[in-house]
Amino acid sequence: MIRRRRFMELLSGTCLGLELVTTNSSATFAAPPPDISGVHISENIWIPMPDGRRLAARLFLPPGQQAAPTGVVIEYLPYRKRDAYRYRDDIAGPGLANRGIGLIRIDIRGTGDSEGVIDDEYNPPEQDDLHHVIDWLVAQPWCNGHVGMRGISYGSFNGLQAAEKGYPALKAIVSACGTEQRYLDDIHYRGGCMVQSQLDWGMEWQVIMRAAPDPEIVGGDRWRALWQERLDVVAPVGLSWMEHQRKDRKWTYGSIQDYSAIRCAIFHVGGMLDSYVNSGPRLMELAPHVPQKALIGPWTHKWPGYPDPPGHTGAPAFVANGIPDPGIDWLPVEARWWRHWLMGEENGIMDGPALWAFREDAPPGLSFPQDTPGQWASSQTWPPRHRRTRVFHFSSDGLKRKPHHGRPLVLRTNLTTGFSTPTTYITGDPDSWWRDQSRDDAQSLVLDTPPLDTALDLMGQPVFRIRVSSSEPIAKLFVRLNEVMPDGSSRPVSNAILNLTHRDSDSAPSPLVPGQEYDVCLKGLFACYRFAPGSRLRVALSESWWPVTWPSPRMVTLRIMPRHSSVELPLAPDRETPPLPFTVLAGRYDHHGLQPAPYHDSLHDVRISGPEGQRTFTLEYGSRQPQAKPVPGLTTLMGDATYARRVIREDDPGSAVMESECSSIYVHKGQKVMLRANIVVSCDSTSFHGTESFEAWLNGKRIMQRQWTRSCPRDLA
Repeated sequence: MIRRRRFMELLSGTCLGLELVTTNSSATFAAPPPDISGVHISENIWIPMPDGRRLAARLFLPPGQQAAPTGVVIEYLPYRKRDAYRYRDDIAGPGLANRGIGLIRIDIRGTGDSEGVIDDEYNPPEQDDLHHVIDWLVAQPWCNGHVGMRGISYGSFNGLQAAEKGYPALKAIVSACGTEQRYLDDIHYRGGCMVQSQLDWGMEWQVIMRAAPDPEIVGGDRWRALWQERLDVVAPVGLSWMEHQRKDRKWTYGSIQDYSAIRCAIFHVGGMLDSYVNSGPRLMELAPHVPQKALIGPWTHKWPGYPDPPGHTGAPAFVANGIPDPGIDWLPVEARWWRHWLMGEENGIMDGPALWAFREDAPPGLSFPQDTPGQWASSQTWPPRHRRTRVFHFSSDGLKRKPHHGRPLVLRTNLTTGFSTPTTYITGDPDSWWRDQSRDDAQSLVLDTPPLDTALDLMGQPVFRIRVSSSEPIAKLFVRLNEVMPDGSSRPVSNAILNLTHRDSDSAPSPLVPGQEYDVCLKGLFACYRFAPGSRLRVALSESWWPVTWPSPRMVTLRIMPRHSSVELPLAPDRETPPLPFTVLAGRYDHHGLQPAPYHDSLHDVRISGPEGQRTFTLEYGSRQPQAKPVPGLTTLMGDATYARRVIREDDPGSAVMESECSSIYVHKGQKVMLRANIVVSCDSTSFHGTESFEAWLNGKRIMQRQWTRSCPRDLA
């Protein structure tokens, strides 16, 4: 299973004309690699900061830029522009430059080849530096004074953060697979629940922050001292995040607080297998004064589609390509966006529907490596001008169109419910994708409709309104929307998470009064999905969702009051879809010998031991041994490895254990750097207990070893 922001994974039309390409064809299409002839590429330039430190950047400028300054797009990341992200930048840089747009790829302070240190993600120095970068950029003779920002994941975050700052020169951003609300949607917490991916990302982030700069860029006589600066500030980042369990200053910084302050145009890119999919539609609704577009495909945490490099064979590299297919030939679309907002070109990019989404007819994991079945759909505005919904009410015998009086529905904790959705942070590795939900449904409270007479098309976020009481002061509620087929299989469509102590506030949670009834609202992930005639809608509820989140401190009994509980489904706009304003990339992953997703195996990689009633479930995947591989175009070797272990005993929520590890190797001109970060977290009914460690080696000799052990109270978690 490949982790969400895994930077070492990145190892693995060129004319200026911007004609609108439309296609509804499912024929295979592979975008040609970009032409680099004539593109001005500066391998490294230094951007001075007021404190004397310098940021390292790689610059791509269009042919003939000396005669005509151009709009320039910033990509501002901690992911090593020199080597780890080189493949992707070598595609995006020339791809935009050949269409008349400059791209500057900047290493954030203390990462890659930039000077200084970094001690956490999205801290104030990042935005301070970015302000100086923009001022520096608009003063350059090759910049026309108009600046954009692009990025996926981390780059999306800092672009959205910059949008709220209102920098006059920042005219537009492209935000892919990110969020403007760090506590609501990020990799740390969701619905007030600490998710397991926080540990995975924490160890990966630790290794990224402490990686050595490139001696060839910073100088063979300086690289060791610059690396030592980074090692000297190492601290237990994973344990620190564990201590911020509610929405506090830690998470509000770097989140948009004032949507009215946004001034730049935004193009949102998302995937329905990605946990950040809600951010784009939400921003379109909360900032209607800003010009915005959105494109949402069937993908994981990826760009919609990049060309492969020259000479590439086999399946597209997962790094930047929308997976699963169908993808989109993205760079021509993005270039039109930039030429409109940075160059003043009237090219029609803002015409047509505000939001395009791929309507899935089945879950992507069911058909991979073949394309996800379905077709593109759109909405002229978002939210739709005439929003239509369909409401189903809970009852003792399923979902009904009218409210139903009936006895409370009882739901008890089952600690082994959740393996059909091993993570909410889906990656390019099909092992991490959502699977058939039948096993989890059998252990949940399920409510079904009768078989549908006609197809039902969804577009938007399902809303679950539930009246609930709990036997314990701390309890959680997990809701899944599934499609049940005539053969009994259960297909995942959307899901929602809520720590019930966060029912009124993420910043000031409060315990439940056992037995008292509460009205709660859960919003699911954005879905664009067709329920087929003859299938049934299912709402499945559970109190535990392991290994996605930590279980409640004690076993819980929930009671759901059907008279006051319902699901509201957002229906797709009832209008004909216009021709597609982009080129579809289809059939790229088929015929390459790729393994299908383990869609029908909910216990993939899970070992079960012990007697019935006290069984221990252990999910283990990955490797602890990184393998160094050549970086194309350089003499550098790089590699990484990630490892994860999740353990729980079915009768004891206090038995939960999560371990995550990330290690990396970097070899350049005889210097061999190795890093390893590890965290193990366990719990009892009142506290979390964690041990985090970090090690660094140089040429086979361990030069640093740190270990921290901490316990912190469970803050109504």
